[in-house]
Amino acid sequence: MNFPSSKQQAFFGISLLFVGLLILLACQHNTKEPEYKYALLSYDSLENKAHLTKVNSLMDPKDIGPRNEVNFNGFILAQKDSRYFVMDQEQKSFVCYQIDKSGIKPVSMISMKDIPWEPYMSWVNWIDTHTILIGTVNQQKFNYLEIDLDEMKINRKGFLAVPETSAENNYVGVSGQLVNNKLFVSYTFQKGMMRDHIVPCEDTMYVAQFSYPDLELESTTQDSRTTWPGSYAILAPNSLVYKDNIYILGQPGGRTGNRKGTPSSILKMDSQENKFDPLYDFQVADGLHEEAYTLHNIGDGMAISSVVQLNKIHSFENYMINRVANYVLLDLKNQTKTKLNLPDVQLDWVFNTIWDDHFAYVSVYQKDGNSQIWQYNRKDGILKKGLLIKGAVFRINRLEN
Repeated sequence: MNFPSSKQQAFFGISLLFVGLLILLACQHNTKEPEYKYALLSYDSLENKAHLTKVNSLMDPKDIGPRNEVNFNGFILAQKDSRYFVMDQEQKSFVCYQIDKSGIKPVSMISMKDIPWEPYMSWVNWIDTHTILIGTVNQQKFNYLEIDLDEMKINRKGFLAVPETSAENNYVGVSGQLVNNKLFVSYTFQKGMMRDHIVPCEDTMYVAQFSYPDLELESTTQDSRTTWPGSYAILAPNSLVYKDNIYILGQPGGRTGNRKGTPSSILKMDSQENKFDPLYDFQVADGLHEEAYTLHNIGDGMAISSVVQLNKIHSFENYMINRVANYVLLDLKNQTKTKLNLPDVQLDWVFNTIWDDHFAYVSVYQKDGNSQIWQYNRKDGILKKGLLIKGAVFRINRLEN
């Protein structure tokens, strides 16, 4: 009987090791969770639970991945790749949640015990791919907080020298945009608290412009064609940047405690000149028959807003419970408004849109308790139905940014 030589034995050993590695890699590949492109957060009112659903396509129901319950205790301020960053008011902490194959879990946190923050008077700006600037108003003082999301550390914090107001006034409708190394903070004034929904706000929109990164006040401006330049800005957008100009949707105020008859108009702030364009006044709703809320960027100078029919409004609860609003498509370049052929909805403050080079997607919460994803083709204006997700979708994000 012939036995293999030592060289042959070594060769066979290496071959077996190589085969073994291939088998191991194959097993790992088979057990590895598929890669998903999008994450959808939804709330099921019947179950009183929130869920995370991962999908590879917003149009193909065969690409719907696992659905996991989530328990965020606070407000989502940012999302990056497979992480959500939440301001937890109860625990006084800024928490990073990581998506994995079993769902989503907290992995790190920053103490916010001694840092002021007010959710309904705050906004968030991206400085770069891993750094955010949080602005907030607390006890009539504007504060900022810069956080490195990758390192999970506070880079710096301090005050923004927005011009002071009288003791009886509050800053409301607060939001901000960062463009061309400048921070533009918009606001108006109101006697009493915004959440009371009783006292109308002032009839003027104000903007304070700061240098960046110094955050020194450089100029202020105002405009009385509309008012209330933001509302719950961490829950839904009210402004956007297009070709270095800032487009701000001014609203009549906080729903029933608003300035009746004031139009909902988009004003254009020139970031170079630090002033409003006097010739640009895109009226989305006249304030007598309609009001407009939220301004969702869908790319190429286009946006989606919610327009409320005032003949359907008789109390504050009508905004929240009844289907009083419809989605409209806004062409910011040509100042045109087109009603989208979508079902009427409740007035919600959610991040329920997303877009790419060719399409925009919007989630519509239906009467049956499901959310229908609609695809809008920006080239031909055609709407198509996509995924159907259980519950009300309140956030759509890409898992790879």
